[in-house]
Amino acid sequence: MLCLFLSVNIFAQEQVDSLDFIHTAPQQNILSSVFDKQLNIYSLNTILQFHKSFDPLLLDVSENYSSTFIKSTQNSTRDEHFFSASGNYLLLPELSFGILANNNIYSDSRQIDINQASSSSVTAFSQIMPQQRITIAPFAGYTSNSQVGEVNNGPVYGGEGFINGLSFSGTEITSLLKFKNEDISPRKNTLRYIDFSAVNVLEKNVSDSITYQYYEDRKDFYFEADSITSAQFNVVNNIQSRIETDNIFQNILNYNRFLEGFNEILVGTVSWKTIDRDTRYRSILLPSSSIFDTKVNEMKLELETTTEYHTQIFNGALKLNYSERDENHITKNFPGINQVFYLERQDIESRKNNIAKRIALSLIGFINLSDDDKIFFSLLQNKLRYDTPSPENFDDRDELLSIARIKYIRTITPFFDAFINLEGTLNHIVYIYSESSSNNNINRIIKLESGGDYHGKNFFSTNSFSVMANYTVYDFEDINPTYRSFSFRQFSANDSSRIILTDNLSFIHNGYIKLSEQGDLKWASFSTHPTRFLEEIFSEPKFAAYLGQLSFTFGARFFSLSTFDYNGTQKVLNSSYVSVGPLTEFSYSIYNNLSFILTGWFAYVSVTNLANSEQANLNMQLNWKF
Repeated sequence: MLCLFLSVNIFAQEQVDSLDFIHTAPQQNILSSVFDKQLNIYSLNTILQFHKSFDPLLLDVSENYSSTFIKSTQNSTRDEHFFSASGNYLLLPELSFGILANNNIYSDSRQIDINQASSSSVTAFSQIMPQQRITIAPFAGYTSNSQVGEVNNGPVYGGEGFINGLSFSGTEITSLLKFKNEDISPRKNTLRYIDFSAVNVLEKNVSDSITYQYYEDRKDFYFEADSITSAQFNVVNNIQSRIETDNIFQNILNYNRFLEGFNEILVGTVSWKTIDRDTRYRSILLPSSSIFDTKVNEMKLELETTTEYHTQIFNGALKLNYSERDENHITKNFPGINQVFYLERQDIESRKNNIAKRIALSLIGFINLSDDDKIFFSLLQNKLRYDTPSPENFDDRDELLSIARIKYIRTITPFFDAFINLEGTLNHIVYIYSESSSNNNINRIIKLESGGDYHGKNFFSTNSFSVMANYTVYDFEDINPTYRSFSFRQFSANDSSRIILTDNLSFIHNGYIKLSEQGDLKWASFSTHPTRFLEEIFSEPKFAAYLGQLSFTFGARFFSLSTFDYNGTQKVLNSSYVSVGPLTEFSYSIYNNLSFILTGWFAYVSVTNLANSEQANLNMQLNWKF
């Protein structure tokens, strides 16, 4: 049986997904550590979450450490560490007091604008429950923040609130609230967050929900000041404030079984966003268009309707979506500067203004022809219109995208299912103005795939074979020789098999073969001139032995990529990459709570015109739920 789901999410660019002082979800004790080495990249990630109740004391510890080392001519290292610990003393069922300590560190060896930053804070808080489903948590403390060598200290204070499914006149209300200030003079960081939703069941099969989200985040960053600004204001680093404000309003109406077998979902969303940048120190002695700060306003409207139909034979959903987005870039004037520079920057920013309108119609479903025969299908028709009001921007275009897919599955025996799948894509891009019309093109893709899935007592195998053709045709390739129509064709075969040799021993194979051809295309005569051929082979045969919760795997890993050029109709080898070597895997688990996984392979690498080399790859994971 196929189930069709509609998932609707609204969120700001940096959504607040949790609160610091109020736990809105059950806490789990987890320790996870993953070390990975792939080629010349080494990475380590460790996560710890610990929650323990020593009635009347609650203890929470959370840590996330990640480190990446890239070995090259110039080695680079990036480290991120987030740590928090809190203790909460339950004085009364409705009142508790606690302390929260946070420490965050970021370090990057590369020469980027901000490659060193850290912050530490200690905060006292209380949790108050005036009602069973309402929690309020005011907090205050002290924080130290370091960025590019400058340390700022100051108070941190605010509050959080949580309403969990409060019923009021037949309406269920859920809400999150967060207010936070960091006064680390001369900088200031603030956060305002409101997430409010109300669900009202109008009738047995009709419900309406309203969601509103407000998000305002201010971050002050240091960046290196130029010599003139540094001398005039006696500063080493300048400060830029970035304030992002998001408002999102959404209404969802569910109407189930308005007719026999029919469901209807209507969604309307309105959102508006502002990104405002302010530079603290600006000198009129530095006349330039870059001295002006900018602001971005974005307005978006989205309407969506989904009609579902369910019977024993047919299940499907028809969705219609319409959206408009208006993005406006504004230059903020700076008195004392020659207005010629202001007009220059205003012209640059106005070229970024754009209006996008999109309409999409999609259909998805499946048909039960019989107990052994099923057909899955999907259709998508999408139209995008992109307009730029500035006469200096020639990116105005229309895009038409059509995608169709049909898949037939046949149960031939209780042990074997076969399928055949056909997909087609048509994408047409048309630029309105002649300055960009040389980019006009039509992309056609067609793919045919067939295969089967065998699941017997001791043998399991999934195999597929596919051919794909991709044709991209430029409208004006005769006028502009830089744009040439081309074709890409590919044959691929995939295998994933497992043979159970004994109760404790299995043979497993995963692999594929891909043969690809690139070429110049003459669409009018539908002829191609091949220019490049690629041959890619991957094979991983291995034996897996099991003893209780312990498993051990050993085998080999082979990968080959060969590229060929064409001399007339003859293929000539251009380059070859071959990697082959042993591999091993080890895993051990105890009652699904503690697991240890070690995977490694050694590769002997041969590359055309290069000396042979050796590479070691390792992945190690430890997961403990306690």
